[in-house]
Amino acid sequence: MKRNGTIVSGIIITALLTQCFGTFRVSVNAQEIPATKQYVIVAEDDNSYSDAVEKITNNITTKTPILSDNNVIVAKLTEDEVSALTVEKDLLVEEDIILSANSAENETLQETTDEEESMESISEETLLKKEELKRRKDEIFAKIAENKATNDGTVAEDEWNIQAINADNDTVQEKSISEKVKVAVLDSGVDYVSGINLAGYVNLVEDEQEISPMFQDMTGHGTGIAGIIAGNGETGIHGINPNVELYSVKVLDDENIAPLSRIIRGIYWCIENDIDIINMSFGTTSYSKTLEQAVADAYHANILMVGAAGNENGSVEYPAAFQQVMAVAATNPNAEISNFSNTGEALEIAAPGEKIRTAGFFNGNVVTHGTSIAVPHVVGVAALLWEKDLTKSNEFIRQLIRYSAKEMPNTEECGLLDAKYALEIFDSFAESFDGQQLELDAQITGNAKEPKSFENVNNDTSYVEGRWNSSGHKDTIDSGSAIFSTDEIRIIKKGAVYPDTPDYLQGGQAHPPWHGKWKWPDRDGKTGTVVNYVAAFDMITSIAAYGENPSYLTSPSEVPGINSATFDEVKTGITTLYSKFSSILGADNTKANRKLFLFGCGLHTMTDTFAHSTTKPDGTLIKHNDTVNYTKPDDITYYPKRYKVAVKATEYSLISLSQGECGDGYEILKALNDEYTDNASYLIIRLKKYVNANGYTGAVLNRANIDNPN
Repeated sequence: MKRNGTIVSGIIITALLTQCFGTFRVSVNAQEIPATKQYVIVAEDDNSYSDAVEKITNNITTKTPILSDNNVIVAKLTEDEVSALTVEKDLLVEEDIILSANSAENETLQETTDEEESMESISEETLLKKEELKRRKDEIFAKIAENKATNDGTVAEDEWNIQAINADNDTVQEKSISEKVKVAVLDSGVDYVSGINLAGYVNLVEDEQEISPMFQDMTGHGTGIAGIIAGNGETGIHGINPNVELYSVKVLDDENIAPLSRIIRGIYWCIENDIDIINMSFGTTSYSKTLEQAVADAYHANILMVGAAGNENGSVEYPAAFQQVMAVAATNPNAEISNFSNTGEALEIAAPGEKIRTAGFFNGNVVTHGTSIAVPHVVGVAALLWEKDLTKSNEFIRQLIRYSAKEMPNTEECGLLDAKYALEIFDSFAESFDGQQLELDAQITGNAKEPKSFENVNNDTSYVEGRWNSSGHKDTIDSGSAIFSTDEIRIIKKGAVYPDTPDYLQGGQAHPPWHGKWKWPDRDGKTGTVVNYVAAFDMITSIAAYGENPSYLTSPSEVPGINSATFDEVKTGITTLYSKFSSILGADNTKANRKLFLFGCGLHTMTDTFAHSTTKPDGTLIKHNDTVNYTKPDDITYYPKRYKVAVKATEYSLISLSQGECGDGYEILKALNDEYTDNASYLIIRLKKYVNANGYTGAVLNRANIDNPN
């Protein structure tokens, strides 16, 4: 039955913590200040909550309406303070433990006015280099276009894991449904990529509110999970149910871990936003009463929770081990429980979890494994079933999945997920389901089909883990140079988010060339000075691709279209970066990684253009803090086609990087040709002038360009 509003127990737990994850130490000085740790305190009623707040009011770390409304406190306490609280029977006090993802990674100068830019004369040598670069890029992208034309009209076979659970195209047909199942990926975030349609997102990780939605998933964990659930095939990844209403709820940080209180807050966000299914691909071996309470509240709100068993070949971890959560094991291509998968009586279902190809950063795809990646298979099938009748209960969907599973060899703990059979018996199962369980006299045949085996996958070199690929690379360019390792992509991603982190380059007002801004603010002696963001992108990525440090470029005449203000800002920024790389990259501080990181910073500049140098069709600038027009530059649902072009330009830029080339106006032009349709309905400031200055022309520039915003 569908929930009516938000009904939870008297204990609703949610918290936005400081950057301290779990427990920590406070140094003891000469006065022996007692050490503190972070705790979650839950009160049974309003009176006991008020009493507790009065006692520890100075220790509370976060105050939000959700906390106070639901009698929850998150505070730093000493051992004595904890002892004083725990004697109260109406208070539950627990240390803020750490949960982690069940993934494979866890194992192992005013110069101008608005009207006129003062640009240095471009040297003949620079023009010749640009012409040669254009020729090389023409060759690269011509091969891609040729491959696309050859493959147009062909239907790619579903990945083996989709076939293994009978959720392929023959079973799952495209359909129009009036009300969609709401699915939340409670994880490391889901990047904005072409192949996944997000209905919304929320970032609960502290100090990450400025990061672009294109780059919020720092590990790829959540994006990969979302691809299995709802990939729409645009980048070659076909998920189980693209019809879902998908939400990204970011709770895991860049190490795929989170404190208990953040996980709990994410669960209650799901309750309050009427989510139907939660994907929980994380776990801990530590039992928590407060986590159990949050899970129980979600279950009573008719939410189906699906959790990862864990990857330590031991007992099922929490929250999957809780009675209200479906615990999922991983299987290999031979339809056997994976040797790393946790097992035990808590298991309810198994799904493919080895050699799984799914969505990756920047429109790419990756191959990965873990019980984490098995969970979204179950979530996707659950959504397929539930959309047939949203009045059904979470328990109905849960038991239908279990009952329809195939038997597997060498285990009696659970069966293998089978979407087709579950859909076939949906109606008969509904007739015999009494609200809590299947009636004893029900005449429904169990699943007697043998699981399929895909032994060929074990020897298929395309399923090597730890590599990133894109649809543009495939079968077009030498594969040895056309793909990146996931470690390399991680460094690029780190560079792509760096300008939004609290360090030297943060702030579009202070450093507009690093944030896709079309001009300097009216201050700092640069009033009216425009920024050629295409030239800035070119300069940053040129140094990344061709040079080891800023000395590679010495004069604005070497960068087409740039003025000295922008040139000096970019060069100063890169010089500062090189002085800080030892602390920014740590053990990863190598020549190769510095180039990758810097290229990522260039991607940030280019993609931010679509947030900060764009206008509505009438020329109204899309900007922050616009109380009159209320525009939202970083909202992927506000003129969403902006981000379609940005993602595609990023993918093309990585193709260029894989061939040793920089990014410039060519990649932006290619992306516009792919994604800027007649109904794109937004304009980009001075785009035509800047791409033309870079040496490229195209009719699409006329449609997408505006010279000055209103």
